[in-house]
Amino acid sequence: MDTPLKLNRQARQPLWLCAGLFLFLAACGSPPQATPTETSAATASAVAAPSATPAPTATDAVAPRTAIETYVVAEGDTLSAIATRFGLQPETILWANRNELAGYPDFLLTGMELVILPVDGVYHQIGGGDTLTNIANFFGANVEDIVAWPANNLQTSEDVLFAGNWLLVPDGRRTIAFQIMPNVPWEAANLDQGQYGRGACQDNFSSSLRTAGDYAWPVSSRQLAGDPLAAWHSGVDLAVADGEPVLAAEEGVVTFAGWSNLGYGMMVMLDHGNGDYTLYGGLGAVAVVCGQEVAQGEAVGEGGLTGHPAGALLHFELRQNGQLVDPLSVLP
Repeated sequence: MDTPLKLNRQARQPLWLCAGLFLFLAACGSPPQATPTETSAATASAVAAPSATPAPTATDAVAPRTAIETYVVAEGDTLSAIATRFGLQPETILWANRNELAGYPDFLLTGMELVILPVDGVYHQIGGGDTLTNIANFFGANVEDIVAWPANNLQTSEDVLFAGNWLLVPDGRRTIAFQIMPNVPWEAANLDQGQYGRGACQDNFSSSLRTAGDYAWPVSSRQLAGDPLAAWHSGVDLAVADGEPVLAAEEGVVTFAGWSNLGYGMMVMLDHGNGDYTLYGGLGAVAVVCGQEVAQGEAVGEGGLTGHPAGALLHFELRQNGQLVDPLSVLP
């Protein structure tokens, strides 16, 4: 009885295997129609050259921007935030909007329409006598990059340029246009009000003050709410309420108090007697006068909108040994 049963099972095995294979193929569907060469190449590439950053798939790949766009400034926007949104350097946005911003990132206004380039660089209107070589040299760029940019519609570096047309100069650079208030020491505080503004002092002062340079926060928020210190921005923008007292970060002598013609709005500068200066810009009101000695924590003004028309921010600068220093590196 054992032998017939064993023979029957062996006889049935091919049938069961065929049936199982049929069911497997029916469930999985037809195999992909890829050539051996394509499959082998893909497999070899994946094994031989692993990458730390996987290549984007068709669903997550983002095509690079090639067209010039416009962006309407929203409430609370800063230049650095807009630049990050479009993957650009802040300077690129400043340079492309010189008429609106005049080189000052703090001049952003809600509703302002900005030109946004697709890549970092400058947008240049061709003048009479311009050549690709002198344009590239002027902006520190490469002729080949200008020719290669599709929207410029150029074929070679010898193409004739027509005055009035616009060229995108990839990686081109301009000089920063904004003016920085110079350090104003108490012994030379008498400045031209026509040049520097009504806040310029009309007398020089003397003092024996020498501070230790232990700085405190000038506002209660202790928070960066605008742009940081950068090559295109001379200080930090701190959160402050409209009308909130702005305090002296260290004791000092007032060497500027009032309106500034250099883009700071209402402004106060303190000479701390140790080679350091602090500047408080964008104030709504000034609470001190030229030559006054103020203690650390004493109010020098109020938060306001004169330096940041889109909202109340304190533009705060620290200068040490003639250099701009990031205040966030020294504040507690």
